[in-house]
Amino acid sequence: MTLNNKSPDHHIAYGAATEGVAAASASLGVIGRYWWNLQMQLLVATGTMRLFRAYWWLFLVAGFLLLAFVMPLGVAFVVSAFCAGAMNPKAEDNFIVPLRREDNEPMGEPAANEPDVASQSDDLGHVQDAAAIHHLGYLNAIKREVDDREFAASALGAFDGTLQACRLRLSDLDMHTNGAAFILAQLTNLERIDIDSVDPDWIAEVTDEAMTSSALEAIRDEAGRFAYKAEGAMRFGPTPSS
Repeated sequence: MTLNNKSPDHHIAYGAATEGVAAASASLGVIGRYWWNLQMQLLVATGTMRLFRAYWWLFLVAGFLLLAFVMPLGVAFVVSAFCAGAMNPKAEDNFIVPLRREDNEPMGEPAANEPDVASQSDDLGHVQDAAAIHHLGYLNAIKREVDDREFAASALGAFDGTLQACRLRLSDLDMHTNGAAFILAQLTNLERIDIDSVDPDWIAEVTDEAMTSSALEAIRDEAGRFAYKAEGAMRFGPTPSS
């Protein structure tokens, strides 16, 4: 009989058993951390904690000695150490840890130093939209026709300038990936290419030249400065003329 064919009572019993195992595991963790904290308080009371704070490896020595000479205490020490390790004990706290995770930091919430991925994605979306506007503005401002390679280089410059104005930083890999995607989007949106019939090798060649060619550096930098100033004016108002 498969699991799907079993009776509802079986599923209820299975769920209850699973919850019971999880609860027992959580209780064991609390007991282990309680025992660990008692040992740490004993070290504080006897004045030996300063040695363990200075030389954390003494815990390893203590564990091996207890296992070698007093096996039950050694096993209890090792188990309590594993339970406490999940709570990241720190020397400045005398290695004393909270008994439950919610007393320290909820598992479902990101740590304060973790980047907000959703927020960064939204910011990057704004950069792409704004850079498209600034790129078109730059092309209109220079009042001349550009070839496909100049077009791609100016698109990359506009993207980079907008990124800097928005105070966003990307890794080299992310910059290459997003820059290439922006160039392709601009070539398509401004009808420079037909995405369904264009040669992928040609796209790769144009994108690579836009990023690396010294001959295109001037237009790349000029478009970047234009986008940087335009985005700054949109965000903070126009810069007063001196």
